[in-house]
Amino acid sequence: FLSSVAYGNGTYVAVNVDGSGDNVMTSPDGITWTSRTTSGATGTNRWTDVTYGNGTFVAVSSDGGTQHVMTSTDGINWTIRTSANDYWWNGVTYGNGLFVAVAWSGTGNRVMTSTDGITWTARTTPANNDWLDVVYGNGLFVAIASTGTGNRVMTSPDGITWNTRTSA
Repeated sequence: FLSSVAYGNGTYVAVNVDGSGDNVMTSPDGITWTSRTTSGATGTNRWTDVTYGNGTFVAVSSDGGTQHVMTSTDGINWTIRTSANDYWWNGVTYGNGLFVAVAWSGTGNRVMTSTDGITWTARTTPANNDWLDVVYGNGLFVAIASTGTGNRVMTSPDGITWNTRTSA
């Protein structure tokens, strides 16, 4: 089933989380869709999220060894990239010149960043929560988690240094 959709460069891109068949579909108008294959993907990658920034679509996956990232400039032709860690990457966003991804699994480095979507750097996180999603707005990256006690939110002004925040 489809897990995420993004828009950029006149194209909608949706990614597939079930790990079978075509992993991506595109549409110029959100109405008519075309299935796309992902060159180099194992065929079992579960693409959990996709974003667009700086002329590039970036998708992250929950599996695939260290190949948890793929990029495309047009949404049609995709290239598999090496992630910073072999974690379950669950959310990705773009803001302030930086791609930021958050992970559901791992120890200590559940954030990775990239300026181009190709080369990724692991970042230290203040809590090993199961991070679900990340967004950028008003000069701040904000991530949310499904686990944790009173600390299910973390924020960063730069995507590199993170602090947990009190959550309801």
